Amino acid sequence: MTVTQADLQVLKGQAQTALDEAVERYRTDLFTEASRLEAALNSAGKTPEITSSMVKDAELLIRRGYAKRPKSAWLLVCKVGSAVGGFATGILADAEKLKDPKTLVIFIIVLSTTIVATVVSAMKE
Repeated sequence: MTVTQADLQVLKGQAQTALDEAVERYRTDLFTEASRLEAALNSAGKTPEITSSMVKDAELLIRRGYAKRPKSAWLLVCKVGSAVGGFATGILADAEKLKDPKTLVIFIIVLSTTIVATVVSAMKE
């Protein structure tokens, strides 16, 4: 499909801006992925040279969703919180200790936090 100037006439105001931003993001992602492919293939440390095949491969990886996206710090915090919370919940899960109200409240808070962190990390990944 080819987009002509006449096709772009139907885009007004914010739609044109949104299209421009999306194209710019895609171009940046494509260049980043092609650069990553070039760096992986350039084992001799020569000057970087991105070829047309690298650009085509990068496009294919991005379109099919195979390109690795950087993970956000928030997702990393959720994953670590999930693991640590699971460990802490296991330590606090003692029937004798849970008879104490303070320990029970701490257990419930840690368990709830662990559940939320696990669900958020699973949904965001």
